[in-house]
Amino acid sequence: MSALRSALVAVLAVAAMAASATAVHADECDQACQVGWAWAAQQQNALPRTGFYDAPDPLRWAPLGALIRKQETSEYVVEGKPVTATRVLYHSRTSAGRDVAVSGVVLVPQDRPRPRGGWKVVVDAHGASGIGTACAPSLMRDLYHGNQMMRFLGQGYAVVAPDYAGLGTTGRPEFLNKAAQAADLVGAVRSARQAMPGLSRQWVLWGHSQGGGAALAVAERQTREPEPGYLGAVVTSAAADLTALVDHLAVTSPYGGFVPIIAKGASYGDERIQPQDLLTQAAHQRLDTIRDGCLNVAVAVYADVTGPALLQPGWLSNPAFAGYLRDNSLGRARVAGPVLFLQGDADTVTPRAVADQVAAGLCRADSTIDYRTYPGLEHDTWGGSTGIDDGAMPDILAWTKARFAGLPAASTCLK
Repeated sequence: MSALRSALVAVLAVAAMAASATAVHADECDQACQVGWAWAAQQQNALPRTGFYDAPDPLRWAPLGALIRKQETSEYVVEGKPVTATRVLYHSRTSAGRDVAVSGVVLVPQDRPRPRGGWKVVVDAHGASGIGTACAPSLMRDLYHGNQMMRFLGQGYAVVAPDYAGLGTTGRPEFLNKAAQAADLVGAVRSARQAMPGLSRQWVLWGHSQGGGAALAVAERQTREPEPGYLGAVVTSAAADLTALVDHLAVTSPYGGFVPIIAKGASYGDERIQPQDLLTQAAHQRLDTIRDGCLNVAVAVYADVTGPALLQPGWLSNPAFAGYLRDNSLGRARVAGPVLFLQGDADTVTPRAVADQVAAGLCRADSTIDYRTYPGLEHDTWGGSTGIDDGAMPDILAWTKARFAGLPAASTCLK
């Protein structure tokens, strides 16, 4: 155990006691306190990882989306209320086409009968949670952003929420790899129908941040390999132009912790990429924290490391990493539509200026894009800020309802 890891464990114990006794907020203390607060919050929200998440060994090949197993659970609690869900473990593909097991959950409304034709499906592509096994939303008591999932359930939709390969299950999470994440999402749709036969064939995709890029990757895949029943995608604060994103995050406090996650995730997809070739020595020495610590821990651990203290000079001249970012960016190729692309003007993680360029590129590629921006909305809801998904949820729900109703979709692209 490294000295830093040992220190973090000690701080965690203190912070856990302090948080329960005094309800201290993470923004009211120094960095060491914030690191401890993040670890404590992660532990308090964690569910036990059981053998359900262990892939068969060996994992015998099966088609994309083939269900391995399912499990009913009532362990989740969202906004103070228990939530019943069905966990699923299913077959997906890595970016190299290898078979891999992926976990997730399926939720259906509990307060109404199944409609004729089955529950209409919203597939949730979640935002960045980290790359450790513990960072799977299905292993979080609140389902990570379960409050937003409940808004869809309240409208009578089923929600299918995969974790992405390597989260929950053991493996190598290819963070921001568009081929791998698109396979995980498509596989989730297929496996959910096997686990719960009462689901409709129709589905709408909703993705935020990392999931926004994953949703665009599915929409791009749809032009080549159409998955039946797809009606369109809602994309919020998309991680789409990855080169611009890393360039921004690396110099923007307190978001430096995203960069080691991106570098380590990229190394899982391309062995030529080595984080030690990209990160400074000081930044690389902290890398072991993201093996167990999820996003909030990473952000806290790296909060004081930005710019030249985080990335080595000329990091973008590393051909393997530069190629990874370029090849996994979205916005240049046509995507199957329609797509509702939403962006907050006040977003400090994925800036509006970058989203403007991505939306324009999708239009140039002859995509059907309804691009909307919102004054004052941040990336996520935290502190005194309202995030794009919460602030724009009425528009998201209205657009989703229109897709299931078969209504024509608007486009802001000039023809």
